[in-house]
Amino acid sequence: MFRTRRRWRLPVLGAILLLGAGLGMAVAMGAIDSGRPGQHVPAVARRAPVDRAAHVAPPAPARPSGAPVTAQQLTAIDATLRYTPFISIGGNRRRVIALTFDDGPSPYTPPIVRLLARMRVAATFFVVGQQLDFFSAGLRDELRTGLAIGDHTENHAWLIRLKRPAQFGQVRDAAARISQLGAAFPRLFRPPYGSFDRATLAVLRQLRMLMVLWSIDPSDWRRPGVGPIVSNVLSHARPGAIVLLHDGGGDRSQTLAALPQIINGLRGRHYQLVTVPQLIQLDPPGRNQKPPVAGGL
Repeated sequence: MFRTRRRWRLPVLGAILLLGAGLGMAVAMGAIDSGRPGQHVPAVARRAPVDRAAHVAPPAPARPSGAPVTAQQLTAIDATLRYTPFISIGGNRRRVIALTFDDGPSPYTPPIVRLLARMRVAATFFVVGQQLDFFSAGLRDELRTGLAIGDHTENHAWLIRLKRPAQFGQVRDAAARISQLGAAFPRLFRPPYGSFDRATLAVLRQLRMLMVLWSIDPSDWRRPGVGPIVSNVLSHARPGAIVLLHDGGGDRSQTLAALPQIINGLRGRHYQLVTVPQLIQLDPPGRNQKPPVAGGL
């Protein structure tokens, strides 16, 4: 089992949604509350449960259709999967950095996407399926702008608390929603809370997805202030870094305000900002990948 401390308290949506669509939207805006990564803790091996999902055929090879993933980038993802099921950093050989955003879409997604477009920045968004009930326009904005899309489960489930069939459903259902809105079937996945186990890896292998973790976490979800967010990212910048940010899950005004300084600061240090698929192609990740450690960076 691999665990990192993060956050989220999921509401009992069934009861809440009965109160009306307006209240449901309010819940969706605040249901996701992200936290910091914690410690990688091996678990005692357990017998895998009988899995109906194991008999489901994997998807056909993904084709870029609305997402900026080229055939060469898909080939690079497949090549990476041959030697590691997850990455947290690129190969440290080129001055490229990937900005990534979790927990959306939300009301903060459109202004973040507009800012990225205005500053000509590539980025990757890991989408929560249930958020598309209310904020699907955010995903469409991401696709129109040419940003990369990844899967962040259907309702931000803590996967290590679920058996493999339920984990499969969490990943597959979000991927299906994303595809229905015009994106390619996602080849990238990020586990909520950074938490995963052997069952998660088996599910991703079945779906031909690469798990994307991170090497820089400024804990923007805590709203520590624009200055600390910017300082954390810039002080830990290194070739191949993957930065964890959030466009959903609560008030992301500090993240939005910090982005111009982060972008200008990284460019001032001669970094190219790329999507995760671009990073994998331009700076192939090394074989000795490690999950984020306790306390973040």
